[in-house]
Amino acid sequence: MNPHGMNQYGMNQPAPVVLVVQPSLTDVPGRIECPHCKSHIVTETRHVNGVLTWFLCGGLFMIFCWPCSCIPLCVDSCKDVEHICPECHLVVHRYRRL
Repeated sequence: MNPHGMNQYGMNQPAPVVLVVQPSLTDVPGRIECPHCKSHIVTETRHVNGVLTWFLCGGLFMIFCWPCSCIPLCVDSCKDVEHICPECHLVVHRYRRL
């Protein structure tokens, strides 16, 4: 290969593609490189209301179990999980239940 990026046939060589695959984050803290501050961290988690939470609330309300319709708002296993960088305090990933 010559210094101009061409092979022996005079054609340009494609640039190599490098894929960086982040580990999948679920509902527990995980080790990751923060895309904002580029430091290697263990994420902090925060449970927030998501689509599944509101579907469950609406479903309980629709089947005339309205006194119980607020229970999904209090159960962490029904909520989405936000992963936060402890260094820069920005959201790194959001694990959606639905």
